[in-house]
Amino acid sequence: MIKRMALTILSAVILIVLVACGGNKVDDATSEKYITKAEEVVSLLNEGNYEEVHAMFDEEMKVGLPVNDMEELTPIIEGSGSFEEIDKSSIEEDDGFFITVLVATYSEENRVFTVTFNGKEEIAGLYIQ
Repeated sequence: MIKRMALTILSAVILIVLVACGGNKVDDATSEKYITKAEEVVSLLNEGNYEEVHAMFDEEMKVGLPVNDMEELTPIIEGSGSFEEIDKSSIEEDDGFFITVLVATYSEENRVFTVTFNGKEEIAGLYIQ
């Protein structure tokens, strides 16, 4: 639990630093590629397929967020209700990282997913609000 809280805080700090530094807009093809990948991540999380999401992590994420700890996401996602759609999406590039933000509409509560990809297209950050 402490490790999860530390990872969440670290992810939030990294996200704040990346946003504060200001990202660069990306071209349409790059935007479409990473938004599609992030939508796949959200879909897998909605299905509870944490193993497949974990396989997409870079080495640092694999160590920092073991697949067993990802099961703690289940009550958060299920508590949001039935998934309806991705309402909004945006992407910026910063220092070789592609930060994708998706606003997901659920029947009970909306969620914001921030999925950061590294240059190898691996998940280097995952944050759910």
